[in-house]
Amino acid sequence: MKKVIISALAILSLLFIGCDSSSSIDSKALAKKKIEEDNKEFISQSFVLLTTDEKFISFKSTESGLDFDEFKGNKAVIIDVFATWCPPCIESIPKLREIKEKYKDDLEIVSVLFQDEKTVEEIKEFIKEYQINYPITMGEENDKLAQELNVRKIPEMFLFSKDGKFIHKFIGNAPKEELEKYIKFAIEN
Repeated sequence: MKKVIISALAILSLLFIGCDSSSSIDSKALAKKKIEEDNKEFISQSFVLLTTDEKFISFKSTESGLDFDEFKGNKAVIIDVFATWCPPCIESIPKLREIKEKYKDDLEIVSVLFQDEKTVEEIKEFIKEYQINYPITMGEENDKLAQELNVRKIPEMFLFSKDGKFIHKFIGNAPKEELEKYIKFAIEN
């Protein structure tokens, strides 16, 4: 009986090792790459995300990333999938604010509210409280995008170059230095 309990605890501990909010994984593929590996044809998806100030951010998935209508060729883009109830998400906000200000001419950050039932008024208050200087999107399209990006934990951030090519995926509260290293690469390439 003791061996069974010890074995069960060992297996459970292995499951929780991946939940560290400070880890980052160097993933070079979006969810659709998995489909390609299974020898199925890639199917592009279109997205129209609605911001809290009623603006639209539209783009479509490509085999190499996301093709942003508004930002293509002008700005690298971070898609920040987050929730207001998530401590590492909240901890990332000051860092994202600073990065947005520092790279404002070459980078856009789009925060995608995920599995968080908030009203627009509540999110506007959240934006004000945390002095967020980048758009936050809400709605059903957010879930569709999270599914396309194969989001499993939050926060997850996806960095795309100015031409929409997927550069890097960050899981958890990524260090500012690591973010900036990849942002500089996304801006220059």
